[in-house]
Amino acid sequence: MGRKQKKKSKKKKKKSGSSPWAAILIALLVSAMVLSVAVRWAGMDGKASLPDEPFSIEILNGSGETGLAMRTRMELLKMGIDVLNVGDAEHYDYRESILVDRKGNPALMKKLSRLLGVRRIIVQVQERPQVDATLIIGKDSDRLKFAGGSRPGVSRP
Repeated sequence: MGRKQKKKSKKKKKKSGSSPWAAILIALLVSAMVLSVAVRWAGMDGKASLPDEPFSIEILNGSGETGLAMRTRMELLKMGIDVLNVGDAEHYDYRESILVDRKGNPALMKKLSRLLGVRRIIVQVQERPQVDATLIIGKDSDRLKFAGGSRPGVSRP
């Protein structure tokens, strides 16, 4: 008697789960995101940020260019910096811009120097200073850096 044999279909069983490459890719992406956040948090991304503690600054025009101190004030206000005084320096022949530390706070001066692009810092601690720092803008004003890449020494139409 003939028995009918049922043909067993040869179906490949799919493995449940994903390949190890997907897990590796996900792990790499998560690691990159964590590293990116850590670098920004630690301030190592090369971008300067405002100091955590409140501070005030005065701006003096040492270049003789009309309106330069006021334009700089506007840029610093946009960045959230408290500008208490704007005026002219004792003379107009400052070749380079200078940050003057009025309270003896080297950490603040380092951050401001990096933020504004001012290379030269001098310390003139006063007994009762009105401001934490003085920015004297020299003839190198086009080298200063501000938010959005704007330059105070460049007039806009």
